[in-house]
Amino acid sequence: MKNLIILFFAFTLCVHAQTKELSGRILNLSDRSPVGFANVSIQGKNIGTTADQNGSFSLKADLSSGDILVIKHVGFESKTLNLAEFINSPKHEIFLTSKIITSQTILVKGSIGEKGVTPLTFSKLDQSTIRKTYTDQDIPEMLSYLPSTSFYSENGNGIGYNYLSIRGFDQRRISVSINGIPQNDPEDHNVYWIDFPDLLESTELIQVQRGAGSGIVGYPAVGGSINIITSAFSDKPRMEFSSSIGSFNTRKYIAEYSSGLISDKYSFYAKVSQILSSGYRNSAWVDLKSYHLSAVRYDDNLTSQINIYGGPIGDGLAYTGLPKFAIGDKTLRRANYSDWGEAGGQYTYTVERRPSEIENFSQPHFELLNELKLSDNVTLNSALFLVLGSGYFDYDGSWADTSYFRLTQQYGFHPTQNPSNAMIRAMVDNRQWGWIPRVSIKHYNGELILGGELRVHRSNHWGSIVYADNLPSDLSENFRFYSYQGGKDIINFFAHENYEVNERTNILAEAQLAYNKYYLYNEKFVNTDFTVPNLFFNPRIGINYKYSTEWSSYLSFARVSREPRLTNYYNADESSYGEVPQFAKNADGSYNFSDPLVKPETMNDLELGTSYIRKGFNLSLTFYYMLFDNEIVSQGQVDQFGQPITGNMERTIHYGGELSLGYKLNDNIELILNGSASKNYISKGRTFVSFTDAATGDEHVFDIDLTNNSISGFPGATVNGIVKLNYDNLFVQLSGKFVGSFYTDNYGANLPSINAMYPGLTGYPDNKVDSYFVANIFASYGFAWEPVAKELKIFLQVNNLFDNLYAAYGIGKEFFPAAGRNFLCGIKLGL
Repeated sequence: MKNLIILFFAFTLCVHAQTKELSGRILNLSDRSPVGFANVSIQGKNIGTTADQNGSFSLKADLSSGDILVIKHVGFESKTLNLAEFINSPKHEIFLTSKIITSQTILVKGSIGEKGVTPLTFSKLDQSTIRKTYTDQDIPEMLSYLPSTSFYSENGNGIGYNYLSIRGFDQRRISVSINGIPQNDPEDHNVYWIDFPDLLESTELIQVQRGAGSGIVGYPAVGGSINIITSAFSDKPRMEFSSSIGSFNTRKYIAEYSSGLISDKYSFYAKVSQILSSGYRNSAWVDLKSYHLSAVRYDDNLTSQINIYGGPIGDGLAYTGLPKFAIGDKTLRRANYSDWGEAGGQYTYTVERRPSEIENFSQPHFELLNELKLSDNVTLNSALFLVLGSGYFDYDGSWADTSYFRLTQQYGFHPTQNPSNAMIRAMVDNRQWGWIPRVSIKHYNGELILGGELRVHRSNHWGSIVYADNLPSDLSENFRFYSYQGGKDIINFFAHENYEVNERTNILAEAQLAYNKYYLYNEKFVNTDFTVPNLFFNPRIGINYKYSTEWSSYLSFARVSREPRLTNYYNADESSYGEVPQFAKNADGSYNFSDPLVKPETMNDLELGTSYIRKGFNLSLTFYYMLFDNEIVSQGQVDQFGQPITGNMERTIHYGGELSLGYKLNDNIELILNGSASKNYISKGRTFVSFTDAATGDEHVFDIDLTNNSISGFPGATVNGIVKLNYDNLFVQLSGKFVGSFYTDNYGANLPSINAMYPGLTGYPDNKVDSYFVANIFASYGFAWEPVAKELKIFLQVNNLFDNLYAAYGIGKEFFPAAGRNFLCGIKLGL
């Protein structure tokens, strides 16, 4: 009994022990730099102080070990910790986490998954990871080392037109948003990364979600969604200059400035850059200028931000692939033809890409982001945006005749011969504006997010003759042989609930109602006007269960529907070439525009995953089963602009597994490994192929059963490995990627029998992109260079270390080579 009394008094003295002086230091978690002028206070007491510019603070007062220490700083997440815990820490250091674009916290918290909690299949890249290795690569290349992800570039060296795939689904079926604002072209569904070059330099966070996209980040997606959050604000003034040079005459110049916090209320950021390259393939040059301007104001309950970014770009066209036999030839694989043919593994004819086949385009983005905290439990978020795109590309039209250009008597011309040596200009003007509101309502054990999207898109398309021989003398320079206007109205509503049943179980439920309406009107010559409305209901349900603090599993189901592209309904650019609207016909031969031949695709996605996370180690395993009705697949042909021609397949199935592993051996060595295996096939489907016999001129239509064939563009396996070495100021990263073989059309392994049954139908003997492996290495060394600079960093990057000659992608007979061994080196100066 005596001992119990002694223990009781000892415990009482410990709890009520008074502390006269408290001191410590506040640091940024990402880079351990000091966080100056943070507010330090004791919860519930009128006691506090402010840290100095080096993050150091000292507090003198009567304090109890049970008191709660509160640290706040604009631009960082607030932190609370028990005073006893702080006193017992060896270095008395407090680490704060940078806030992610505070005007978008609803978007971030609602759409950015948390491992072991959120029942979604996803991966993340944060700013520190991006800035470690980012030089001049485009977003698709940076993301290509995530699970089930691959990319290819038209010009070979990853600068210019680049395309991303997730689980084999191309980027037309991946929803991409920047700050929650959709970036897929409303008419074409594609994402043109080239129109916002060097965006990674201003990126805070990227989340890649695989499978059905979440309604909270915008438009319905079947392959996955990519949410990019830009934020380059700093709590202190920062200025950086960088320059690099590399293979293929590649150069990059960049200047960045961040004002830091001004009066604890304002912050400004500005960046300008230019990327230049001659390209790996001939005449595939780029000149990519970019700018990014941001301003933010922090008030007690309101955060407002303005972003303006984009850049005028120019490039030499290289959208046509090469025959497969050229891929293994170091000279031929760098060729850039606008047209070519082959027989017996040799070229029978070629048309060299003309130097005047170029593109010029500019697409500035304007964003006004606001977030208003109405109460402790209710927050309102608003995103207003405007996107203006205008430009053209000029391409070879020497094959075109008077009928194609509409230079015939029917249109008032009297030509004596066909034009020759023609150059065609395809022009487009886009205007898009919209509003995306979201409201967060926190309630007992959960959070409900309600939101919507209003988007209005309008466009002008036209084609003209830049130059040609033998044109009619009375032809006006303003003559347009096709011209039409397009548009789309988009209205979405969604409800997103994240509910914590208990400390082990989380439920995510979401419902999205998506309405869109296509327009095509004011078509010159043909006068085809129509609208196509679509209304979809996309539900999602998921449950996550924690077996322990380290191990959890989830199960989710989502059903997603989305519409075809506008050109699936009617490719008006090619109306003079015989393209007609793809709609059923009425009895009188007119088109029934309420009955399109190409149907929306619908996917049912079932995902099962488990993850194990502990300090320095993480492991996740995912299995998925995706069942499609009317999947919109690539048919193995390309249009006049090199883009895949697509159509419905009645029933398709995709299933597979994904493994991801991360392990930190110590503070200096980190290993990352991920891989996937999948099967992607047509369970029921046919294709109807029109073929003109070159000898007789007769046209034939073949009905080919594709049941059980592989779907084009889907690799059966991918594996990525990364080794990171950190030693003082030296950083080295060695990365390797393996992508399994896949077919370039839907004939799959049956191509030889198809060619035997229908001679001359495809015109190519090989339809498989062979598996490939590529390795890269990146090294950097940074140090302080007082008093000139806070940091000086030099870096060296070697891509395709073993000089493998491979094709990264293929469509039908066309294969796209990746560059051989190449390097980039540069210097970054931080002031």
